[in-house]
Amino acid sequence: MPDSEKTHLLEHVVLISKEILDNTRSRMVSIKLRTLLRYAYVSYKRRTTDLNAIRGLVPRVKPPSRLTNQYFYREMERTLKNNFNVRIENRRQFRYVVFYK
Repeated sequence: MPDSEKTHLLEHVVLISKEILDNTRSRMVSIKLRTLLRYAYVSYKRRTTDLNAIRGLVPRVKPPSRLTNQYFYREMERTLKNNFNVRIENRRQFRYVVFYK
């Protein structure tokens, strides 16, 4: 996978995270890392940051397997930690990102 595509996708992770934080009233937001990747992938492919449109498309658009691996997830975590006040948690068998405003 080209590095430029990865960097663009990481930029979309940041954009979608900002959108989620802007559209919520609570001081803490929790989202699965996998869900965040799917939102960012749809946003990247469809060139939109409209959360309602993204949520409607997520069941139909799946990110490729080269993106759904532990290495890319760790890169996502690093990017989120650098840009936001977050904590990464393991709940049951999933990794969650907890954003704090």
